[in-house]
Amino acid sequence: MVEKAPFPVRPDSVRPADLLGPYDGIVVDADSDRPLQGALVAASWAFERGVGFQAPLATREVVTETGPDGRYEIPRIDTLPSGLSTRVRRFTVVVYHRGHVGWRSDWRFPNRSPRRDFSQRGNRVRLEKWLPTYAHAEHLVFLGGGSRIRTAAAWEAQAAAMEMEGERVGEAAARAGSLNVAPGAEGGIKAGGAAALDVSHLLTDDEIRGVTGYVGKFEDGKLTDLPTTEFYDSRHFKAIGKPESFDVGLRVWRLGSAAAEVQYSKLLGELPGAKAVDEIGDASLRAHSGAVSGLAFLVRERGAVVSLTCGSGQCTEPSMLLRLAKLVESRLPDLQQTEEPSKLGPALPKPENPDSEGQ
Repeated sequence: MVEKAPFPVRPDSVRPADLLGPYDGIVVDADSDRPLQGALVAASWAFERGVGFQAPLATREVVTETGPDGRYEIPRIDTLPSGLSTRVRRFTVVVYHRGHVGWRSDWRFPNRSPRRDFSQRGNRVRLEKWLPTYAHAEHLVFLGGGSRIRTAAAWEAQAAAMEMEGERVGEAAARAGSLNVAPGAEGGIKAGGAAALDVSHLLTDDEIRGVTGYVGKFEDGKLTDLPTTEFYDSRHFKAIGKPESFDVGLRVWRLGSAAAEVQYSKLLGELPGAKAVDEIGDASLRAHSGAVSGLAFLVRERGAVVSLTCGSGQCTEPSMLLRLAKLVESRLPDLQQTEEPSKLGPALPKPENPDSEGQ
């Protein structure tokens, strides 16, 4: 049995849709009306069973991404649970694109009002830019969705953790002496003033050479796996003319005490070969992968997590990595935010893989 769909087959039709599909549509930016490529579109069917007393039975999910033209297609579901009392109860679409407010076919964010503009065919999804006044914690609850949506939106978890401590990301930046934040141009948040964390003073080329004995030069830059935000910054000391085993990487998260605990636990659980050690800070770990070693530590008083990686060509002894970490730790009290505007994009601080490019 298939329930009657609460939405039409097409935007200009009053005929009910077929819950089984197929579905198609286009995803556009609400401000520019331009197609959005790479938006996740997760379609799910919910099944119930029972006569009189009805209970949930199962769900099915199909996930796709929009193409360069912003269009998506969801095929008709071809397998259904068996049983005479089984019914297809409802169909839901969740659309997510970094830097935009999530879109659901049944409800709107943030007021949770019912959505009335969804259709089976020719659907038009208009994604609104994320605003700093929105709450990431509420947004994650609103999104729901399966594993693909949760993974794509996981970067919001740290901001949500800060909100659970009673601080919005923008409020935390303001408390640190920054100005307000405003929507960024490419999905995310752009710092309007002193919003971006700056860790450039925590470690220098000369200090690395003094610890390791290296005589070559470094090209200083940022690691590319995550963008700089008001609570994250990085440095990549790339040894000029040398392989990656001579590089040094520095990552710093300043999140507040609760969120810092969460980030440190994530590193401990997911970094390759991570083992807890009692070397520095309130908690620390060592990790190792290939020719690269890592040392990460938590400083609860500062609400900070620091991760250092160093290749075997540069740090020829484990003690060298610890000495570099202690230099960084000694300067955490002076950690400042920069006046330079910075584009803040997807910010899930994923544990670094020391084998990856740039460590």
